[in-house]
Amino acid sequence: MRALLPHQRHGSRQRGGYSEAIRLREDHGALEKRMQNRPSGFGNPWLQLALSVACVLVSEFLLKRGATEVADAGNAWSWTGVNGLASSLVWWAILLIVASFISWLYVLRYIPITIAFPLSRVVDILVPLGCWIFLGELISPLRWCGIALVVVGLALVAKPIAQFEERL
Repeated sequence: MRALLPHQRHGSRQRGGYSEAIRLREDHGALEKRMQNRPSGFGNPWLQLALSVACVLVSEFLLKRGATEVADAGNAWSWTGVNGLASSLVWWAILLIVASFISWLYVLRYIPITIAFPLSRVVDILVPLGCWIFLGELISPLRWCGIALVVVGLALVAKPIAQFEERL
């Protein structure tokens, strides 16, 4: 009888786990190589991720101000929001959204989406806080709890990333 390796002893399900571990190690190596060869300065993907988030954040404020500026309940088309296009603030917001999209596409070339997307959700914290601080909007206790959960989630995602960056 032939001796079995540890990963062969428990059937095909265990073998899948072993090959999965090898594949994950290879993927990690490819990610590490891609991250080591990333551009620096303005081309740094982490800077671009921050820029993308900042563009979304500012665009949300501009959209709010622009939509409020031209709100006209008497207009037959006001329910569609089309009258918001009459505001220059809305057009600036659209330009920022396009800039954010371009920056996001660049980020995805270097950072896996499983890392970049959760980190980009910091905007879900910044927008309500900015509206509270700058626009005087109220945040309900339930929404504060939701913001706290997002902060905890971001911390859980960011810690391994910071440790990975330290090794590079």
